[in-house]
Amino acid sequence: KELAKSIISIFGKREMSKSTKSTFGLKAALSLSVGMTALVAGGISATAQEEAADETKRLNTVTITATKREQTLQDVPVAVSVVDDQVIEKANIQDLGDLQSLVPSLSVGQLQSSANTNFVIRGFGNGANNAGIEPSVGVFIDGVYRSRSASQISDLPNLQRVEVLRGPQSTLFGKNASAGVISIVTRKPQFEQGGAVEGSFGNFNSYRVKGDITGPLSDTVAYSASAYYNKRDGYADDLATGDDVNQRNRYGLRGQLLFQPNEDLEIRLIGDYDKIDEICCVAGNLINGPTGGAIFALGGALDPANPFSYDVFNNFASENDIDNSGISGQVDYSMAWADLTSITSYRMSSLTQNADSDFSSAD
Repeated sequence: KELAKSIISIFGKREMSKSTKSTFGLKAALSLSVGMTALVAGGISATAQEEAADETKRLNTVTITATKREQTLQDVPVAVSVVDDQVIEKANIQDLGDLQSLVPSLSVGQLQSSANTNFVIRGFGNGANNAGIEPSVGVFIDGVYRSRSASQISDLPNLQRVEVLRGPQSTLFGKNASAGVISIVTRKPQFEQGGAVEGSFGNFNSYRVKGDITGPLSDTVAYSASAYYNKRDGYADDLATGDDVNQRNRYGLRGQLLFQPNEDLEIRLIGDYDKIDEICCVAGNLINGPTGGAIFALGGALDPANPFSYDVFNNFASENDIDNSGISGQVDYSMAWADLTSITSYRMSSLTQNADSDFSSAD
């Protein structure tokens, strides 16, 4: 009996030892598996972080036509700033006057009327106060030159990018670009149906509405159409006439057709019309100088106590009636040894302005 108990005890200890070893082996295997999983996960996470860092360091390719041909921005030996459609949308850029907030070397000055807008690049620019002078900063929209500032200030259409070239550009853009060039490139019609509508509102009963639509007419022809309307009450008061000054009342239409009969030939036709009909712009009297007494003697009025207020005195409202319209055609043909581009356009610009030029109510 004692011998049997001893044998059973020995076998029991051996079985217990095998069980203990198996448990230890399972724990070791689980620990090794968890360690390998953590190692693999750590490797994947590190690889993902490296790829994200490489993607952040990689520059987006920006294609421009500053030298009259499509090149990347890094390959163009010209001082140029490029603003694409995404940046313009995020910054809420509505016209060329707003563009100066994104391009440090560009300054846009609104003078005594809607048509008298002065574009200055690197401190150089002229021609805003004379309707017969072509500004030294040339404005081109889809390769078509806008020769007067009155035809340059409408709201921006469906954009692809805006290029601002600093310094003389007379070799490529003509004699009237001695201070620089603002080149606006709009989006071509697409062969996929699409469109967008945008609206905004603000103080002084301000609201803007614009929209565009594009799509195919056939396998080789596409179209696009866009329109906008921009209206705002004036934020300055003419105490003599009772009118609100510095209004916004602008609208425009634009249509395009794109023909692509084959891979080598592309024809683009554009027609546009825009109108400005508003009372603008306020000219305040900052100093009640030596001529102040003469204004009072002639029955005029000033506000000497508040020279920086938006209260003015005029005999009549400063009216601005501007009509711009035009058509253009661009033909691009790729040959074996060269690329041919031809741009032909016809534009009309009509300006009717009636302003109280002494900016006082003296009669």
